[in-house]
Amino acid sequence: MNDSADAESRPTGLDWEGWRRALGRFAAATGLCVSAYDPEGQRQAGPFPSSKVARLLAASGVWNEGRLGDRIERDLAVQVLETGAPAHTSVCDELRLQAVPLVMGGQARGAIVYGWAFSSFGTPLGCERIARQLLVDGVRLWAEARLESPVPETRMTVYTELLETMIESTIRHTEAVERLQELSRLREVFLAGVSHELRTPLSVLGTRIELLLRGALADPEAIRASLVNMKHHVQTEARLVEDLIEAARTRTGQLRLDLQPASLRDVLRAAVSAVLPHAEAKQISFVVPDLDQAGRLPIVADAHRLQQVFWNLLSNAVKFTPASGRIELRLRLDAQRYAVSVTDTGSGIDEALLPQVFNPFMKQLKANAQGLGLGLSIARHIVERHGGTIRVESAGRDAGATFHVSLPVATPPQGAVA
Repeated sequence: MNDSADAESRPTGLDWEGWRRALGRFAAATGLCVSAYDPEGQRQAGPFPSSKVARLLAASGVWNEGRLGDRIERDLAVQVLETGAPAHTSVCDELRLQAVPLVMGGQARGAIVYGWAFSSFGTPLGCERIARQLLVDGVRLWAEARLESPVPETRMTVYTELLETMIESTIRHTEAVERLQELSRLREVFLAGVSHELRTPLSVLGTRIELLLRGALADPEAIRASLVNMKHHVQTEARLVEDLIEAARTRTGQLRLDLQPASLRDVLRAAVSAVLPHAEAKQISFVVPDLDQAGRLPIVADAHRLQQVFWNLLSNAVKFTPASGRIELRLRLDAQRYAVSVTDTGSGIDEALLPQVFNPFMKQLKANAQGLGLGLSIARHIVERHGGTIRVESAGRDAGATFHVSLPVATPPQGAVA
């Protein structure tokens, strides 16, 4: 619905090449063996074997697909991905490994598995038991294990804290890159939208002027019809430019409001009057409460800006509701807040797009042939500046939508006039 959006999704994958470099450095610094797994439990980085024991295990194919080392790591990674919490396991209670999740945006988008280190000094018998499980040469394993220092619990805790710090830093870098990518995408959408929307009215104006110059200037009716059409396109151009200016003001905090004692009844009445002819032209049923019975509905507001909000909601409802559809304006109030809702039987909003509806430059491409996708972004800013809230709900495509606006009640000073 409305100036909402059929936008591209934000990137959900990780820059595994960057993680490979970071984890390789961590493995070299700690002597641990490190691997990284994606949300499907597939290894995307590593294993990076830094110790002699880990290099022996790698040379013996312990992490080859189907081998026990590979299964142990995957099971641990899947556990972390499902729970979102760190986990640990061991081989024969001696060769220890741990895992932590890669959490971005509240979701586990990967897991780091690290360790494959003895928690205490190894023994020939212990190495033999490990070798039988992992299918490696027990004599060689003992030869390597006895020359390496163990990684006790205290040191593993330090390594874990170091890894978590590295993960946090890398994730911040990744999120910054994603934000830059999103800004770049928005810039492209902005340039494409602005160039198209501003060029179209100008092109029509140029065509009309050319036809007038080529035609019979003595025909007053033809001239009048052309001028009426040209006036419409000039107004469209002016509205687009005004949207751009107001959007810029909302982003920089320069949108000024003249807050005065006002009447919400009058604001709603003016907004309804402005869009009612368009609804009637499409034979849309327009249900409006009896605003006269509602009383004056006092509010401290910039009446012009607030009317702009409701005009935007109602005009969008008319735009996206097919002929013979239905639009209903509801009004509820209590001692503290006014609740105004606009419900239509129009094209609705896909569930995936609901969180983006109030973002700038977001457009519903299905039915919206005009506009820059700024109306709802500006409306939200105006409502919030009035101490209110605005939200949307929809059951999905072709299921209509409802916009809810909540505003604080305010009793104006005695004798104040809206």
